[in-house]
Amino acid sequence: MPEPAHILVVEDDPDIRRIFQAVLARDGFRVSVAVSGEEALSFLQLITPDLILLDLALPGVDGAEVTRRIKADRSKPFIPIIIVSAHADLDTSVSNLDAGADDVLVKPVDFNLLLARVRALLRLQRAQRSLQQEQRKTELLLHLSRDLSSSIDLDVLLTGFLNHLADAVGAIRASIILTGFVEEKVLLYSSSRHPATAELQDILRYGVAGFALRDRGPILINDTRLDSRWLVTSDLHNDVRSVAAMPIVRDNRAWGVITLVHHTPGYFTVEHLELLASVAAQSALALESARLYRLSEQQKELLARRAEELRRINDINRLLSELMQMDQLGRLLVQMIHYQFGYPLVALVIRQHDRLVVQAVAGAYRLDANHISFRIDQGVSGWVCRHREPLRIDDLAQDVRFTPVLPEEDRMRSALSVPVLLPREVLGTIEVRSLHPSAFSANDEAILLAIANQLAIAIGNARLFESEQRRIDQLSEINRLSLALTAQFAAPENLHHTIETVAHIFRVEQAAILLFGLQPSDTVVALSGMVALHDADLAKFVQQHPFLAAQVAALQQPQHIENLPERADLAPLQAFLAGRGVRDVLLVPLVVNGQTQGVLCLDTTKRGPFEKTELEMASTVASLIVQILENARLYRVVNDERSTLDAVLRSATDPIVLIDPNARLLLANPAARERLQIDPALHHGQGVEVCPALRSIMPLLERNAPTTVEIEPQPNLHYSVSIAPVCSSEAKELGRVVVFRDISAIKQLERQERERVRSVFRRYVSPQVAERLLSAGSDFGAPTERTVAVLFADMRGFTTLTEQIDARVLVERILNRYFTSMTDALYAYDGTIDKFLGDGLIGVFGSPIAHPDDPQRVVLAAVAMQQAFARLTKRWQEELNLQIGMGIGISYGPAVVGNIGSEQRQDYTLIGDVVNTASRLCGIAQAGQIIVSSHLVNALGGQSPYPLRELGATRLKGKQEEHLIYEVVIEQPAPFVQRV
Repeated sequence: MPEPAHILVVEDDPDIRRIFQAVLARDGFRVSVAVSGEEALSFLQLITPDLILLDLALPGVDGAEVTRRIKADRSKPFIPIIIVSAHADLDTSVSNLDAGADDVLVKPVDFNLLLARVRALLRLQRAQRSLQQEQRKTELLLHLSRDLSSSIDLDVLLTGFLNHLADAVGAIRASIILTGFVEEKVLLYSSSRHPATAELQDILRYGVAGFALRDRGPILINDTRLDSRWLVTSDLHNDVRSVAAMPIVRDNRAWGVITLVHHTPGYFTVEHLELLASVAAQSALALESARLYRLSEQQKELLARRAEELRRINDINRLLSELMQMDQLGRLLVQMIHYQFGYPLVALVIRQHDRLVVQAVAGAYRLDANHISFRIDQGVSGWVCRHREPLRIDDLAQDVRFTPVLPEEDRMRSALSVPVLLPREVLGTIEVRSLHPSAFSANDEAILLAIANQLAIAIGNARLFESEQRRIDQLSEINRLSLALTAQFAAPENLHHTIETVAHIFRVEQAAILLFGLQPSDTVVALSGMVALHDADLAKFVQQHPFLAAQVAALQQPQHIENLPERADLAPLQAFLAGRGVRDVLLVPLVVNGQTQGVLCLDTTKRGPFEKTELEMASTVASLIVQILENARLYRVVNDERSTLDAVLRSATDPIVLIDPNARLLLANPAARERLQIDPALHHGQGVEVCPALRSIMPLLERNAPTTVEIEPQPNLHYSVSIAPVCSSEAKELGRVVVFRDISAIKQLERQERERVRSVFRRYVSPQVAERLLSAGSDFGAPTERTVAVLFADMRGFTTLTEQIDARVLVERILNRYFTSMTDALYAYDGTIDKFLGDGLIGVFGSPIAHPDDPQRVVLAAVAMQQAFARLTKRWQEELNLQIGMGIGISYGPAVVGNIGSEQRQDYTLIGDVVNTASRLCGIAQAGQIIVSSHLVNALGGQSPYPLRELGATRLKGKQEEHLIYEVVIEQPAPFVQRV
């Protein structure tokens, strides 16, 4: 049932007002009243009635003026106005109509006529408002159409559109929920600052939006409190009373729903639903364009992402191809995958026989993969190795194939594992894990498979590289063995070192050499490895079975023999073979002058038969071992010839070297090898320049006559070097013999004496003065009479201070700072510290080095000391809350200066009346004051660097006559005085 029309009656006469109110209410109208024009205008600011019945003769603002103001307000919809006037003349009616009245009635009013006029004008009002509503609807659709066509970016498009829609219909909020629009996700856009995001799924299941989507029809709720379809998920939803919802349908597919809400019950009408239907149709077209735009952008993003993934895979492949060591491959691979693709946990698992070993781990956790291994039938890795195919698990907790074996794997929720395959072998797996379920996609699987394929290639290359590197290492070791056999072995019994090296070259656990002599007792047996209990059985067996030599002599090529413990002819060796665990061996003949005189035995029980290239290398090694015999014979000859010379050289304590005419090292005695760091194996036959200790004598080798020089090859090491030519009986030059005599101790004594003298000087004078005395070679210390300036400085209140302050603070923070600053001030003017006096000091100018301007220097030093002490006083005040002062006294005159004392202890000091006078002057000086004697003033001769103030004559303690004293005025120095 439509709501009754609302009529505002404006009448100042209460009787007439009650009559109008009663007549209109009886006819079914809702009536409000106002008693003046001002009250009527204020009412209209709050409520818009459907019709106004207005008295012309109102107090204040009359009816005509009220009419003009209402009609002039363009923000108000069309409101019919009937003016009631007591004047029946035509001019009054015309003026009221001109003011904007829609009708004029004359008092007394016929109520039937009044009701007829009211109903007629209300019909006109509804027609007018319907027309305006259609016009607003058309304008709204036009604006919304512009909003929807202004952008194809979904976020920009819907944000502006919803704001405009809410403003146009007066809704407190307009929103759109899209379902299945983008990757099966639910999207919410709203004009409100408080959109319901966390409860979207509940709204779609139980709310208005869900009903509209499922029914694909509009929904109008006049009062949410009476309709269960309105779902309240927050306090904001309690304020909503009216709802209008319209599904967005395109090609028979529901894409979403538009929802309008308001606080007023029954606010939305069928007209709003018609408007929403038009808006939804236009929104479907706009969303189609936006969807195509978004798909296009997603495709571009996908292509860019794929390109970036390919770049990362290529980076990994490139780096994998550059490295050949397996441990490097593993560590690099997991770190690169973790860094490039951001997987939380990455592991490389390598297959070793029937077990899987974690080679390397990378991730955001502190992991330790060392010594982690498990059976091949365990975990995700085991399943992948057995089935040779990738495995992706979205929820590890729900998959029976999952067993935690990797570090931190029990915390993970999803897994991806891919096999690393060679054509006939499963090398292992690449594992990635995540803390979140369903974290990996088919794209991640494709990425890891590409990396796994490249890793398989890299491992294959690494194996080839390792094999080639092993051969290179073997060749290198064989070359070193050749040098060792040629240069170091002196007898066949030294073959033990050789056989150890051979076992290492061929990566066998054990090896042996059998060399047959003319007699069984001459047979030599050498074994590698730790000594076993039954090792003696082998030598005994060889000596007791002479037929073995004949059998070995028939061996011309390497021969592999298996199952030695099962051979009956080797029954005496069963304990030996069992003790060393030998089952299979490779026999390589040792051929001397075309005859096989021994055999090289290599244990192949664990490593298996040799390849062809290794057999060739084994034969090469065997031929090198044969050279031991000849080398031993030659070595004995040479050894006899050198024994005499070696005895002489070994007995010499001084380093001795022999150098040939081409400056190459021929010989170095033990002392030379030890003290000059000469390595015969490294330096023999090389130029002397390769030995750092001999480089300094190279220029001396060109001299023909014997030469003796001193050299210092390194700090604190001095040699007296004698170089003499060595010639043959035919006077042919054979080289130079160089003898190094160590004189470092003598030089050390010289330095110690010089340092002792220097330390003595520095106790009394500044470092500069000390160096000058040392350079001049002065005879320091002999007592002598000199004219000197003596400065006494003493701290005030020091005795009281020692009772108040901790001794450590007193020394470290007061006395040490004090003496350091005072010494610096004295040294700055080349003064000398005679001694420290506990809380004072004595300074001297004129000894041991005198300057013409010593009187001026002592004044300058005293002023500098007081200035430095003032800075210390401020620091002590701030740090320790202490106020300390210092007085200075200066005298000038003769004194005896030099080392004074006993034979056990002497001090460099001075004695004389000038010392006592300076002490007495210091005693009468106040804190911050400098008192000088008249003798110093006379010596200054008017050239004092600071003004002097006469204090008069005073009697000094211990003196009969009064002494004229002066005070140095520190505030302003005399500008004409300069230091010399």
